Amino acid sequence: MARHRFAVVVLAVAALASSCWLLLDVISQYTQSSEAIGVAGFETRFDEMRKALPPKSVLGYTSDNASNDPSNPAEFYLTQYTLAPRILKPNTAERMVVANFHNPKPDRRALRKAGLDLVQDYGQGVFLCRNLAQ
Repeated sequence: MARHRFAVVVLAVAALASSCWLLLDVISQYTQSSEAIGVAGFETRFDEMRKALPPKSVLGYTSDNASNDPSNPAEFYLTQYTLAPRILKPNTAERMVVANFHNPKPDRRALRKAGLDLVQDYGQGVFLCRNLAQ
């Protein structure tokens, strides 16, 4: 019986240790990614743009995310929240368009292909573009 109890205790300690390591990995991933996606991160990225745009602006929005990417609507809503009271529409039909890219260097050819012209680079992948069709 003593060997059985010892084996059960060793197995329980091993399971508990494994769970703790998994929990630490999850916490580590959360703390690393929360700054990039959180409200504070977006407010910092869009701070210069927010200062430069008039409060009653109506702007379009584009991103380099795929349309089926689950982070696409989340980033749109965070951008909209950050730039409030400005109105942000989820299309490029407006005269001026906010471009929220993950690459800090704009791809001017891709922007031209989308009918946009770069007006201002605010850094960190945040750009203000003009709709060439307007």
